[in-house]
Amino acid sequence: MRLLVTGGAGFVGAEICRLARDRGHEVTSLDRREIDGGDIRSITGDIREPEAVLAAAQSADAIVHCAAVVGPRPAKQNPRAAAEVNVLGLAAVLGASRALGLPVVHLSTATLYGNRPDLRPISEDDPTDPIGIYDATKLMAETLCDAYRKTWGCAVASIRTGFVYGAGHSTGEYFVQRALSGVPTTEPSGAGHPCDFTYVADLANGMVLAAEHSPLSSAIFNVTGGRLRTRGEFAAIVQHCIPQARIRQGPGQDPERHLRGACLIDRAESEFGYVPRFDLESGISDWVQKAVGGR
Repeated sequence: MRLLVTGGAGFVGAEICRLARDRGHEVTSLDRREIDGGDIRSITGDIREPEAVLAAAQSADAIVHCAAVVGPRPAKQNPRAAAEVNVLGLAAVLGASRALGLPVVHLSTATLYGNRPDLRPISEDDPTDPIGIYDATKLMAETLCDAYRKTWGCAVASIRTGFVYGAGHSTGEYFVQRALSGVPTTEPSGAGHPCDFTYVADLANGMVLAAEHSPLSSAIFNVTGGRLRTRGEFAAIVQHCIPQARIRQGPGQDPERHLRGACLIDRAESEFGYVPRFDLESGISDWVQKAVGGR
């Protein structure tokens, strides 16, 4: 396939570009930054400009849309930029989809489910409950996807993920980079906070699988690790992999983080064969090995 990856120089987008290339696809990245990917074609452009997106998509078979202002904190700091990129940028992608008849796989977020202290497993059919600016822009984006499907029959699917860790992450604190740099981490609370962690390589695999199987019969898919683990467990595994790490955590939950159960991922497995390849231990180990090896 010929894949256009928007945000291809970003955390998730770059991983998707490399994986898709390694699977034999022709990959083009559209980003405001160039990607250093050898045989990955890099186009610099602004996702908010419909003409730039349409031009980049001319030779594609599908679009994997990752370009976004990511995370509650950046969106809260600049809500206008979050709305422009996450909603108007998607509108430009959907316009290209409509004009060229291309399927789109849109990277969304499980933060749309809001806070669910009962920690029950969450399916794609559960109601959304956005509680911040970032969540709101992503719900607007999914609503726009739905409108394009219903109005023009565009083949668009949104992938909800969350607590994504790995090299280059821009949200959350996952200890590894600070530990490798010799910088201590201290958190007043949160060792007991449960998270459905998602290794970036698993998310990239799910996104590429979804593109390979497009058009998809459902509009929303959960793509996560599918299992609750605590931040204390995460820190302990980092400590095991990096003995010199200095991580101190207070007990209990972190009031600044979303609290919800694990996502059910059966729909993604049934529709396009997604199964996480990494558990928390192997994901962190893979990250550390690549970081030490200078990937």
